[in-house]
Amino acid sequence: MKLMLLSAALAYIETIAASLGNTFPTYKSCVESCSSDICSSDGYYFANPQMISLPLLFLWKCSDDCQYRCMWGVVETFQKKGWPPPQFHGRWPFVRFLGIQEPASTLFSLLNFGLHANNFSKFLKEVRYSNPMFKVWVAYALISMNGWVWSAIFHSRDTPFTELMDYLSAFGLVFSSAYGIGMRLLLYKRRLFSIAFTFLCLLFYVNHAIYLSSGLFDYKYNLFANIIVGAFLVLNCILFIVMNRTLPQTKPLAIAVATISGALYLEIIDFPPFLWVLDAHSLWHLLTAPVTHYFWRYIIQDTKYLQKEFSRWIY
Repeated sequence: MKLMLLSAALAYIETIAASLGNTFPTYKSCVESCSSDICSSDGYYFANPQMISLPLLFLWKCSDDCQYRCMWGVVETFQKKGWPPPQFHGRWPFVRFLGIQEPASTLFSLLNFGLHANNFSKFLKEVRYSNPMFKVWVAYALISMNGWVWSAIFHSRDTPFTELMDYLSAFGLVFSSAYGIGMRLLLYKRRLFSIAFTFLCLLFYVNHAIYLSSGLFDYKYNLFANIIVGAFLVLNCILFIVMNRTLPQTKPLAIAVATISGALYLEIIDFPPFLWVLDAHSLWHLLTAPVTHYFWRYIIQDTKYLQKEFSRWIY
């Protein structure tokens, strides 16, 4: 399964820069003509101020807007010939809504953010500060909410900066999940192990962020890093479930692991967006919502269990 994911993702990375749609001669000539007719000389502003609209709030330059308009002309041509729609600059064509580039993925990202915020609120009400896992899961909640905010921003408007922040934040979300489960497994060990594990995790993430922020974005490295951390997370979850199979909190954790494992197939299959809104990646974001729900059920149940077992243990 992991090899299938890796192969598909690498193939996608290699085709990002040369999607069929944006290499089509009709598309190129349309963009050039549009930019010449309605844009300022630098391509940033509209030559006619009356054309300034809501999409500009999402940093759509005039030349970007021309690409969006010309994209649909090519899509229409392909449809008339009975051909499947092409991708443009590594993306399927999506209908903008109020200037939002990918409405479904943006909406589902906000849904995940809301689930994290709601469950984090419950966590703060039901779990005491003295709980041995309190600080770990607070950090996880903040990192996760930040990750989904950047996911919503990135899918609203794809720029090099929003892409970098989305990738770093998404990696942080997975990494913080793995860190949380790892710290739970180390809870009964000597404190030195937890300190060393925390230090190594911080060092790894900082190095990861610095590397991806330096120069040209390394998609292949980012993919490998996510596979490694994702595998580490799943293995730790399975280990915890096996070691504590008599505890009720292992059930929601097992459901979360099973759901995310099944949802991974949406990241290797690809199809044109239904109604130009729903594609495989947006459905992936939708299916992460129940994962969020069940993972938080595990967190709250497990920390309440620890409160009873270690009621006098100050972390």
